[in-house]
Amino acid sequence: MAQSLIIPPRPEILLKIQKEMREEDPDVNAISKLMKEDISLYAIFLSAANSPWMGLSQPATSIEHAVMLMGLDRIYAMIQAIMVRNSFTDVPLKEHFWTTAIDVAGICSDLSNRFSGFDRNQAYSIGMLHNAGIAIMIQQNEGFKEFITDHHQTPSNLLCIHERHSFGTDHFLQGALMARQWNLGEDVALSIRYQPLADKILNGQKEVSDSVATYLAILTIAKSISAEFRRYWSTDLNEDRTNQDTADALNYLHINHSEYYEIKEDMLDNYMNKTSA
Repeated sequence: MAQSLIIPPRPEILLKIQKEMREEDPDVNAISKLMKEDISLYAIFLSAANSPWMGLSQPATSIEHAVMLMGLDRIYAMIQAIMVRNSFTDVPLKEHFWTTAIDVAGICSDLSNRFSGFDRNQAYSIGMLHNAGIAIMIQQNEGFKEFITDHHQTPSNLLCIHERHSFGTDHFLQGALMARQWNLGEDVALSIRYQPLADKILNGQKEVSDSVATYLAILTIAKSISAEFRRYWSTDLNEDRTNQDTADALNYLHINHSEYYEIKEDMLDNYMNKTSA
């Protein structure tokens, strides 16, 4: 049986925002006021909203402005995902671990909007939380930070086995448990959990729902695009393996490979132009 770790509870501010969101006519000003109570959350949210991957026509200058540009449901998905980051302020992770999570989340949202009929907000949450279990493991297992650094190029399927052997659980499971405990949706939890089995799922060797398989394909492609411009603390950085996984994901989504590479180059050019501006 996998070791049970302590999952950070949903912050009080998130519970209050969720309560407001359940209203028939959510009060954007009330949500904005709640977010401004947490300066770090507010600042990170605006940074994430203005990521080049989000494709905004103009920079969002406030929560109210972001709602006008993206809609309340999309904003709420971002708030939930970013609150995960704020739950691990005591974990010694480099800043690029979290900035990359924001990038992967934005790419997932973009790809889901382009290539699937599934919820881009769910895709954003999956991208943001796909490696959140690493923070949980570091927080509660002495030696895991060194372990994951030493194994950063180990394929996910083998890494999962090594983690269970060394620590009695794995970060994919812990990330999924957090998504489930925070009520982010079962598709989000399962997509995070099944990352070590992505190749088998995308090749039809393991059956899951079409939504989970699609989100896994999108996440696989998003991580590959992210790795093109930012070397980040993650797994599956072996180039041959990454290329094969990306090909499997494109085939599952029935995306023409030439079309994808053109879109990818446009996305990367757009990102680099905006970040260097």
